[in-house]
Amino acid sequence: MREAPAELLRRVEALAEELPAGVRAEVRPAAAALAAYLASLLTANEAMNLVSVAAAQPAELVGRHLRDSLEGLAFLPPPGRGLTLLDIGSGGGLPALPLLLVRRDIVGTLVESTGKKARFLSEVCKGLSLTATVSNARFPDSFPMSVTSRFDVLTSRAVADAGKLVRGARPLLRNGGRALLWTTSALFPAIRRASGCGESEFHKSSAGESRGIAVLESFT
Repeated sequence: MREAPAELLRRVEALAEELPAGVRAEVRPAAAALAAYLASLLTANEAMNLVSVAAAQPAELVGRHLRDSLEGLAFLPPPGRGLTLLDIGSGGGLPALPLLLVRRDIVGTLVESTGKKARFLSEVCKGLSLTATVSNARFPDSFPMSVTSRFDVLTSRAVADAGKLVRGARPLLRNGGRALLWTTSALFPAIRRASGCGESEFHKSSAGESRGIAVLESFT
């Protein structure tokens, strides 16, 4: 995969320094790979709708969207062998690809229903040597729910009926697994009720506004 423009790399490196100390130490070594991913995203976005026009501006892409994704690092399991992540509705790869580029000990499965977006994700995973697979499927309709593997973490960003999605995906999570949903404080109560979780917290984004990450655990 081609090298990212210098400006994009500088922005990613600057963002890394703004993150909390523990996360900062994880992100610094991955800055070049993160910038390369974002460069590929911007190039592909000229031919397909991966992110909005506003989000395609480097300052917005790094300062808001990449930042929001990387804030999920704080809620991932500690490094270990055999960790797995399932991302549903992957789109252009946010938040899953930034998380996997930093935490290369985690094996990812990305579920995306649009063929051209799924192909883009596959190309990025191959180009950046990620241990991840892409499933071109609509969850749960055409996703193989009979898979024998179980996942430690479920992630999803700005999908409709997120709580219902988590409840449907519960059989795919290991005991003690958790769901991370990029959503808003206004939607959080409904997501919590629909998900069937026993424990939940909403962590507001450091960028402000109402965005944040819902962390759901202890499913029934």
